[in-house]
Amino acid sequence: MTNNQDELERFRDMEDLRQFCTQYGCDGIEYMRIPGEADIPKDMIQGVHLSSFQNWMDLWLGNKKRLLEEFGSMEIVEQFYGGTSPGSLIEKFTKELDYAQEIGAKYVVFHVCEVKIKEAFTYKFDYSDQQVIIEAARIINHLLDGKKYTFDFLMENLWWPGLNFLDPAMPRLLLDSVNYKNKGFMLDTGHLLNTNLNLKNQDEAVAYINEILDRNEGISTYIKGIHLHQSITGEFVKSSRNHIPKLKEDYWERWCQIFEYIFQVDRHQPFTGKGLSRLIERISPQYLTHELITRNRQEQEAFLRLQTDALRDSH
Repeated sequence: MTNNQDELERFRDMEDLRQFCTQYGCDGIEYMRIPGEADIPKDMIQGVHLSSFQNWMDLWLGNKKRLLEEFGSMEIVEQFYGGTSPGSLIEKFTKELDYAQEIGAKYVVFHVCEVKIKEAFTYKFDYSDQQVIIEAARIINHLLDGKKYTFDFLMENLWWPGLNFLDPAMPRLLLDSVNYKNKGFMLDTGHLLNTNLNLKNQDEAVAYINEILDRNEGISTYIKGIHLHQSITGEFVKSSRNHIPKLKEDYWERWCQIFEYIFQVDRHQPFTGKGLSRLIERISPQYLTHELITRNRQEQEAFLRLQTDALRDSH
């Protein structure tokens, strides 16, 4: 959850939210905080999801030419990141990490990926998995070295360059490059399914995740968390790649275009495939988060009911 007013308005008050969590067997909230909005009480927050900049490499590496190609002006770069130097990233993430420590969060989540707006449509990327992972490790070490944080630092997979679990050498490289003791992975099941455009149904989806786990056997003990949902949209993606829309001139209009597209690719629907409960038992995570996109409380309840029932199913 965020503390966006639209989400909070689903609940009468914080006690109603507490009871809602309890009803579905949840200990609390994984929180993506919007500064300036009313906060969720800290005792309800289990984890903190850090800000997600999907395209940060050019700022981090000081590549002004590519920044201008993507954003159009340095004024928009400053609006987007809160600054125009690599230090802008460090400052923002440090504030969020300090907040997570202050409230006693058990874990934080950090996306390890890189994609520009056009690349998300074309799947033609400027950076490789290895390049993104090397730089992600550099920024993570910059943020964590010498600090006395106690939370687990969980690195999340996406389907773009970076951490995607397709090449077992890459998550191993990430683990070996990050110095922080309490490091691990947040396995996002829907994001992983987005790496296979040929999946047809949820039973195939469960089998595919097991296949990826087999391939990454050496690092499986580092999967400390799961974002649970499913997205089987390969046919849509294949079709979309043949009909790429004309991108708007204005950056913020392009930003709206890509978000509309991403939510059609990454749908965050309930995961109910056969063998799901055995899959979760196989991973045995410390943290399991229902990460579902819903339009209202009624849909949120319906989706949670479907997914929690599937977790209880022993077949």
